[in-house]
Amino acid sequence: MTLPCQAVLFDFDGVIVESNAIKLEAFLSLYRGHGPEVDRAIADFYHRNGGLPRGQMLHHFDQVLLGLPRNEERIEEMVRRVGGMVEDAVTACDEIPGALDFIRRHGNRHPLFIASGTPETELRRIVERRGWTPLFAEVAGSPRHKTIVVADLIERHGIDTSRSVFVGDALTDLEAAQTNGLPFIGVVRPGAENVFPTGTHIEPDLTALEGAIATVLGRA
Repeated sequence: MTLPCQAVLFDFDGVIVESNAIKLEAFLSLYRGHGPEVDRAIADFYHRNGGLPRGQMLHHFDQVLLGLPRNEERIEEMVRRVGGMVEDAVTACDEIPGALDFIRRHGNRHPLFIASGTPETELRRIVERRGWTPLFAEVAGSPRHKTIVVADLIERHGIDTSRSVFVGDALTDLEAAQTNGLPFIGVVRPGAENVFPTGTHIEPDLTALEGAIATVLGRA
């Protein structure tokens, strides 16, 4: 099927790979012992804001949930610990249904990008270890906020925002798309909470992504 757009930008976790549970468990393990209310608050924040840079999420957990003073050294250490806990597991985890098929079909004919909240060096290692680097025009991550990452990709690669889309699974992704004028497709996996506002185009996976792109671009 011909892809009815110029470029596609993807979030990574929960959009290309089934890694959200892996990363959530890593965050929960750092705060084990603070009780079920804190666990629930961490899970809720992660599901809604999974695209935030890792350090920003940890600052929120420390300062907002636990009321701890800001401590950059502590946050930097926890960022390293999370990376150490998740990298191998994310490298080995399953893809979202349809993701790899789509990327392989279109990666050599259309520019495809990853814009993630994962630290960029870690993200690029994971993509390389999975053998996917040649399929993407660029793989970009934190510490920059995703809105800035997307804006930079658009500028440097000459992306036509009226003919391109962003595919994500968190409100951070929707914000990055809307701020930069990109049509958005939300991924809500079966059984997951739909965090997106009414009217957002939703898909359960990427098996019908070509059709979804045509719909959001008004070319169905």
